[in-house]
Order: sequence, then structure tokens, then C-alpha cells
Amino acid sequence: MPDWFTDSYLGIEVRQYIGLGALVAVTIVTYAAISTALRIYVRVRFEAADHAFWHGERARLGRSLWALAVAITLLLGFPALDFPQVAEDIVEQLASLLGAVALVMLGFRGVDIFTDVLARRAALTDSRFDDQLVPLLNTALKILTLIIGMLFILGNLGVNVTSLVAGLGLGGLAVALAAQDTFRNLLGGVTIFADRPFQVGDWVVVGSIEGTVEHVGFRSSRVRTFYNSVVTVPNARIVDTHVDNMGLRQWRRYRATLGLAYHTTPDQVQAFVEGVRAVIRANPEMRKDYYIVEFTEFGASSLEVLLYCFIDAPDWNAELRTRHVLNLDIMRLAEELGVEFAFPTQTLHVASMPGQPAEVPEAPARDQLGETVERFAPAGAGGQRTDQPITAGYDNTPDGT
Repeated sequence: MPDWFTDSYLGIEVRQYIGLGALVAVTIVTYAAISTALRIYVRVRFEAADHAFWHGERARLGRSLWALAVAITLLLGFPALDFPQVAEDIVEQLASLLGAVALVMLGFRGVDIFTDVLARRAALTDSRFDDQLVPLLNTALKILTLIIGMLFILGNLGVNVTSLVAGLGLGGLAVALAAQDTFRNLLGGVTIFADRPFQVGDWVVVGSIEGTVEHVGFRSSRVRTFYNSVVTVPNARIVDTHVDNMGLRQWRRYRATLGLAYHTTPDQVQAFVEGVRAVIRANPEMRKDYYIVEFTEFGASSLEVLLYCFIDAPDWNAELRTRHVLNLDIMRLAEELGVEFAFPTQTLHVASMPGQPAEVPEAPARDQLGETVERFAPAGAGGQRTDQPITAGYDNTPDGT
């Protein structure tokens, strides 16, 4: 070895400077090797459509990979440079700490990548339970990674991890007493996950909150209301109150009162009622085995027809589209039959003008009144019979009434 190898500058020998330069070169080579191996693995393991995703992830992993490469190089190569023992101990501690932090960061990115792949696969399935499971799995794995990383770091710093874990018993009791609400929310999240009263995307009513579930977490769940605001509800509150899951309805009820103008004739009313029944039966999104369309009441300003039916729709948007089509068909039916829909009105009848006698309609004779009543009696033919419909097949509801 040449004598100048042992020359010292700033307390460091030339050979040690050369060794440090070699460590830098080895670090660069190590990083390049890890990056190349990852790139080759992605090309072989995944389809071309996923390459762009992995290219972006590799860029995000760059800092963590650099830190890991530096830590590995220092741990393996620095002792060979014959620095003082104190310096070696300090570098070893720092390298171990840097490596642990890098591994935790890589673990976090690995969890994100893993759950992102699961989320994309879950989006291709019909079930929404797996979509709800992915965020919970992401949080649980990150917490586990952080705990393991912290224990590893504390162990490298000389902390007795076994005694620390044992001492957490009494401290954990104190923390539990101080954070009862937090633990109640965590248990509520586990209960929601186990019982599945709702899933992401369901339309729910929780107390006074109504909207679509966007996220179910360990501590709370988020509901987007129909005002487009987001309400964060603690899981403990959800578990302790009633939850009305509108998204699990087998059928969606549609109830409306159709008001017809008072000048509508009885035959027109009967034809309109039977026509609405025909419209319901013709619509593929309507329930066919149970519906009610009947002339039920003489209203203050209209002849009221009750429409009571059920829609087969997976969500609110589909329900509204079906209502839209049904209402338009009813409007077209009324137009074809010459039936007008009523609106609140008041009619003023002037009995007589000033200076003119009042015109009082002549009442039928007593005998004529009696004959009219008899025409509507069981033996007469003046009333509407269930066997006298306007059409054939739409004269009654599905239960035969």
C-alpha cells in the first residue's frame, strides 16, 4: 500500500476517503439494481395496461429506495473503513434508523399499491362489500406496519421493547379510560363491518341524516346528502340508532293522486282508470302482481284517482327515470281520452242579475226521482258494474277486486 494512502486530511486518511467514494458508487449501483429488478418484474408479471400505473409508483418509491440503498451500504461497508469505534457506532445507529424509516415508507407504499390493485378488481364485481373492505384493509395494514417499524426503531435505539410492551398494560388501561369514545367508535366500525347494515353506495337514513354512503372507516362513516354536502357520522352513533337502508328495498313505492276535472264524464273516468292500469302493465320496470288504480274521492276541486304502484329500480336515479316514463304515458293517455287534469279553482255562480228574476232549475217530479233511484238499485242498470268495464282485461286490479 503506498504511503500516501495513510496520509490524513481533516482527521480522515486518504484510503478512507477512497472507501467513502466507493460506498457512494456502491449505493448508486445498489439503487440501480433494485430499480431495474422492479422494472423487469413489472414487465414480466403485469399486463401492458398496468405499466403506466407501475411507472408512476416506481417514481414515488424513488426516495424510499434511495434511503434503503444508503442504509444497506453503510451497514455493510462502513465497518471496513477502520473508522474509530465511536464513529462506527454512530453511523450504525443512524443507518439502522434510516433503514427502518425507509422500510416503513416502503411498507406504506406497498400497502397502497396492494389495496389499489384490490380496489380496481373490486370495482369489476357486482358486490359492493369488497369496495367497502378495501379502505379498512388499507388502514389496518398501515397501522400494523407502523407498529412493527416503531418497535424495530426503538429496539435499535437501545430501548428494551419487551419491558415497554409489558408496561403498556397499566398505561393502556389509563389510555382506554381517557379515550372511551374513540374505542366505542372503533368497535362500532367493527360491528358495521360484521353486520353490514349498509354498504358503500347505499341510500340510508340515519336519524336526521339522509344520503348516500361514500366511505366506511374504523372511526366514522361519511354520508353525502342530497344537498351535496358530506356528513361524517361516528360509528358508535350509527350502531346505537336505527338505520333505514333505502337501497335494500325490493320495490320502490310510487303513490300519487291524479285529480281530474269535474266535467269529466263517468265513462271517461272509468276509461282513464283502466288505461292507467294498462300503462303499468306495459312498463317493464313496474311490479305487475300488485298495484292499485281507483277513483277514490270527490275532492274540493277534482275527481281524485289513487295511483299506488311499485317500481323495480336499483337506485334513485333509475326510480326517477321510471317515474318520468310512467307520468308521460299517463299524460298521453289523458290527452287521447280527452281527460283534463284539475287544479284548485273556485266557480262563482250568479243567481240573477239586478232587476231580473232568479233562474231556478226545475226539479224532477217525485215519480221521476223514484224511477232514477230504482235504476241504480240491484235490479236496475244505471250503475257501474264490475262486469261492465270500458275495456277487456284492465277492469280490475291484480288481486281480482
